[in-house]
Amino acid sequence: MLGTAALIALAGLVGRGFAPQPAPAEPEGIVTTSPAEPPGSSEGSSPRQPVGDRAPPAANDSAVADDPAVGEAAEDDRSDAGGQSVAGEDSASEDGEDDELEDDELEDEEDPWAPDPATAARLRGRILGFGERQPLGDARLVFKDGRPSVLAERDGSFMVMLPPGRHEMIVRAPGYRDLPAAVELQPRQDLEVELRLDSDLDSDVYRTVVETERQVAVSSTTLRDDEIHKLAGSRGDPLRVVNSLPGVGQLAGFLPYVVVRGAAPGNTGYYLDGTRVPILFHVAIGPSVIHPYFIDSVDFYPSGAPVRLGRYTSGIIEARTVPARRDRVHGDVDVRLTDAGGLLEIPFDRRKQPGCTEPSRAEKKAAGLRGPQCARGPARGALTMAGRYSYTGGVLSLVNDTVRIAFWDYQLRLDHSLGRNLDITSFAYGSYDDLGTKARTDEFGEEIPEQTFLRAQFHRIDNRLRQRLRGGGSAVYAVVLGLDQTGVVQGIGNDQWRVAPRADFVVPVSDAAAIGFGLDQEIQMFRLPKLEPEDITEDLGLLLSERTVVVTAGYLELMWKKAGFELRPGLRTDFYLQSGNSPYLPRARGVTYATGVDPRLLMRERVGPRLVLKQAVGAYHQPPSFPIPIPGIENFGFERGLQRNIQGSFGYELDLFDDRLRLQQEAYLGRLTNLQDYELAAASEEEPLDELEDIINQVTGWAYGLETLLKLDPRLRTFGWIAYTLSRSTRDFPVGGSAPSNWDQRHILNLVLGYKISQKWYFSGRMHYHTGRPWTAPVGDQSDVDALRDNRNNARLPPFFQLDLRIERIWRWPDWQLHAVLDVANSTYSSEVFLCTPDRGDGGESVIPADFLRQQGNAMFRAAAASGIAKCTAQGFRYVIPSVGLRARW
Repeated sequence: MLGTAALIALAGLVGRGFAPQPAPAEPEGIVTTSPAEPPGSSEGSSPRQPVGDRAPPAANDSAVADDPAVGEAAEDDRSDAGGQSVAGEDSASEDGEDDELEDDELEDEEDPWAPDPATAARLRGRILGFGERQPLGDARLVFKDGRPSVLAERDGSFMVMLPPGRHEMIVRAPGYRDLPAAVELQPRQDLEVELRLDSDLDSDVYRTVVETERQVAVSSTTLRDDEIHKLAGSRGDPLRVVNSLPGVGQLAGFLPYVVVRGAAPGNTGYYLDGTRVPILFHVAIGPSVIHPYFIDSVDFYPSGAPVRLGRYTSGIIEARTVPARRDRVHGDVDVRLTDAGGLLEIPFDRRKQPGCTEPSRAEKKAAGLRGPQCARGPARGALTMAGRYSYTGGVLSLVNDTVRIAFWDYQLRLDHSLGRNLDITSFAYGSYDDLGTKARTDEFGEEIPEQTFLRAQFHRIDNRLRQRLRGGGSAVYAVVLGLDQTGVVQGIGNDQWRVAPRADFVVPVSDAAAIGFGLDQEIQMFRLPKLEPEDITEDLGLLLSERTVVVTAGYLELMWKKAGFELRPGLRTDFYLQSGNSPYLPRARGVTYATGVDPRLLMRERVGPRLVLKQAVGAYHQPPSFPIPIPGIENFGFERGLQRNIQGSFGYELDLFDDRLRLQQEAYLGRLTNLQDYELAAASEEEPLDELEDIINQVTGWAYGLETLLKLDPRLRTFGWIAYTLSRSTRDFPVGGSAPSNWDQRHILNLVLGYKISQKWYFSGRMHYHTGRPWTAPVGDQSDVDALRDNRNNARLPPFFQLDLRIERIWRWPDWQLHAVLDVANSTYSSEVFLCTPDRGDGGESVIPADFLRQQGNAMFRAAAASGIAKCTAQGFRYVIPSVGLRARW
């Protein structure tokens, strides 16, 4: 009762003491709200009226910004490190708690800046980013007269008691332009303002956010912000940026598959928040399966991945989703020529500030109060919804009404804090793709039924508990449920159900060292809903069979960092167990198993203020896989053994020009054994393919090269890099011996540049060049089989040059923004060749008989073979992929 009475009395005091006064004209950049009238007043409350949210007019600029006193105050504020007091300001605690003077003598000291309580006015409000309402929790008010500056709270709010009169100030936040402002306060006035700051072109506002500390001794390439959202040719998809990094080749410019260090696309793994996913992109030219603005950053490991990640012999791409914002509702909607999507973030569970008691309804009525009286803190939870739907088929029907293509995806994520040290996340997401032809009537009047070339979908439900342990440690407990489905021609399909529990721990043991360990398990159940056991042939059974696979992995690593030296030794062990129908005897059951042991060592040494050396060596294994990743087709044929890559690398990082430019180089060498590679070139009229094993064979080989990356610091208005890869990938084929790999690309060059022209325009470009992959060209009258045996991969496909361009126009209003984007991939209309078939001339005869070449000696024969005597009948085409769209966010 005493608390309630005190609250009522305080409400009455506010009503009597802070009566609204006639407000003077405010400068632009301020939005004013008058408080509710005290009880008994005949006037209603004044609505919040924007006076203007852009830069202040010239008069105010002259009166405030040009004043030497303000300039000195601004300089003093810049020199104020870490949020310390300026001009005698009392330091604010980092936790946002009220500063209380516990010493009686300090309480008796008189504050020279304290206003007279009898006439003091209150200035309060929020500081937000212009065009997006982003709260600026690191902003402050710097006063002209030298009084202590005022720090904003995490939600951008502030409050200060001031004497009546005119007060001129500068509103400042890292990454934003200074905003000069002035207010005229009347005695005992309660003035609420809203300040909007414009982002600085020469600063990346996102970099002011505290980033997660780089993983100890890990040397992955991490991209974020404009680097992943505004790259030309990526159509705004963060995951396509990987195609422009060192060590990465592209299977085709419009296909969503990457070739990392000369390995098949199926040897590269995809992770989303630590969970394996089968694909990252929709079919053909489709976007990524996750909404672009759900992605916070992308980590690319061409090698040297920590032991918590595994089951792939080549690179690993790990995307991390952005934490849900909890300050207010955020939205993002985009519409393009081929698809439309959106994202919505809704915070919930806002709790009142501690120590505040909400009055009852009767007490509010008696005091003339409306609405909640206790201030609300940040939301403890947030719900994020996103998705995309394609109408590509409808667009293509304008050109070709027989093609059927469709895709969609969805994401639904719930985040909530269960306490100071425990958070829960439940993340459901999935995608669907369908590619084929429609039912139609041919020119002879016959009905042709629809055909499905590929129908694939996958779904995940990722449930996680994140716990903060003592001493800075952490624990993550996860259970992931999933379903992968694939349907191909002739109604053949495969369902893969999975349950994947996982636990990861990081425990500090000293100031310099921590131990990481965890358990990573997957239970996979493969089912064939449309096939009976007797319908499964031996070849089909090698890939598709009803079986259960249990994969259990454990890992342990030491993370040690001291005096510029970082060391990360680790060990990962995976045990695979498969039980199910035999591919050779469909009605018989069999059990196969395999074990993979992966020791790894990562090191970094800082040998100077700008130079870091880095080394990595380790083993990486993978169960048998298809050369191209397909949902639901994996972990088959453990009797074949595991694929393995033992790889080492050495490199350095050198910061140049005051850390505005970073040069990285890394040399690598890898020994590849038991790889599952394809052999499409073996198909011919002389030797038709009778078994699936004629296409997929087991090979060994080497991969080595030098990767160079020269990258700009993205904190300015420009981002970009030059990436060059000099590589060699060889295989020891069962037929043909040692020869370049089918995936080998000797030279790969990418030049990327993005420039923020102004607050309204953004431009980026990407230039890509690579030499061709090898193919087998018959010499003389060789048959295809003879060519594979005598001169395998003796010729190269033509090189390919691609220029991508992107231009973006931005319109901004106080609370939202509208973006118009034009992104053109392969704007030069270059022809890309994917395959060569030999052209033998008239009647199938070669111009130079092979017998004649053999008579001249092996050297001449090899030289002729290397030049590709049989001409290439190119299998490829020219294309341009434009993407035009609108995006609105608020």
